[in-house]
Amino acid sequence: MRSRRKIRIPVLSRLTIAWVSISACVALFTGITFFSLHARDTENRVELTVGTIEHFARVNNNAPAIASVAPTGNGGLRLSAPRLRDDSVTRETTNKTSADAAEPERHPDTDGGVEEILLLPEETFAELELDESAFETFVDDDAPINADDIVITIPGNANNGVIQPSLASLNRLEPDTKAIPDPPTTMLRKTPLGAVPVISPDGRQAMSVFARKTTPASDKPKIAIIIGGLGLNTSLTERIIDETPADVSLAFAPYAKDLPFWTKKARDAGHEVLIELPMDGYGGNTDALGAAALLSSRTQLENSQRLDWLMARFGGYFAATNYLGSRFSADHESITPVLKKLTDAGVAYIDDTGAARTNTNGSAALATVNRVIPPAPDDSARNQVRRELSALEKIAIRDGVALGKTYAYDVSVDELLQWYQGFDEKGLTTAPASFALKTRIRTQ
Repeated sequence: MRSRRKIRIPVLSRLTIAWVSISACVALFTGITFFSLHARDTENRVELTVGTIEHFARVNNNAPAIASVAPTGNGGLRLSAPRLRDDSVTRETTNKTSADAAEPERHPDTDGGVEEILLLPEETFAELELDESAFETFVDDDAPINADDIVITIPGNANNGVIQPSLASLNRLEPDTKAIPDPPTTMLRKTPLGAVPVISPDGRQAMSVFARKTTPASDKPKIAIIIGGLGLNTSLTERIIDETPADVSLAFAPYAKDLPFWTKKARDAGHEVLIELPMDGYGGNTDALGAAALLSSRTQLENSQRLDWLMARFGGYFAATNYLGSRFSADHESITPVLKKLTDAGVAYIDDTGAARTNTNGSAALATVNRVIPPAPDDSARNQVRRELSALEKIAIRDGVALGKTYAYDVSVDELLQWYQGFDEKGLTTAPASFALKTRIRTQ
């Protein structure tokens, strides 16, 4: 009987197979770990080049969040708006004491002394003949800075744990992803400070092309809300873009960083966007408005130069809106050239002072806000926010359309989102600010 011989793999071969298997497992584990870390890093960060070197400085980091609240003639509230720029992008300078700290309509960062400096490339002064004493640069003659070579990284999404969930965010409305388009080259005009809007050769205007395309239910009262101060707090900006209904219009502060990135993110989510124009008000410290502020004390040329810089901060906005500005808006010689320049560029204007309309002949596409909803930096302001939202409901029921404006705070967003949850029960509907604008223009 023939016995079967058992075949054995040589010892050397078995050791080789074992080492190869172990090496393959280690390589696979290393690859997965590297990919996971790399993917998480690229998911949360976006690299952007810096086109213009700029910096803003202030002194007092402990200034109150709100300055003053005063009634207006139309029954609303006139407010000192919240901070003009992000507290996290600051640099200490010499103290500058404000002599009018008790004056109304103060910018909140002016209490205790503030100095804000806008830094632009040195060639800007030669191009526009700006007063160099109002600016400061960090350009080293021995090592000139090429702004296009500078790359920064910013948070890219909400998965980094910065944004904490809230009752409102857990009950968020379904998103509307109808994106607002990017500005075509035919609707942009190059200037030394960047591209600004222009009416295209075929007649297209920013106020139409970049307005949200929506048709609210005709049988329901409509309420449009503008949230201002976007871009200064990145996590809050991202929350507002992601969680608020797409009909909410978003106004971005001109001194915020990475505005092209954030405004595109907002437009991709369906929000129409506005550019905020800092203007002087009664009793305020104009230094706190920054070097690009539009002031009634400046010449028309000086304001026009600064308006060029403001309008070039980003593209794709359908309208501009004021930041403070009660004095500037009431001054015919100051506001009229600004409205004309915006109109010539095809850009609408939304005013919350109530004074701008008296200084236009009706040619500008202009709307006035019905109510300014108080900024809510903490829970103590919730009742004020609710009262103004209730007032907007009554105006919408009476007139068909109401337009409100507020500023970016977590408490304000919480109240807005909770308020929107009751719209169906109350028979109300949302509308973008551009819809309210069109309604006002037709009734002028």
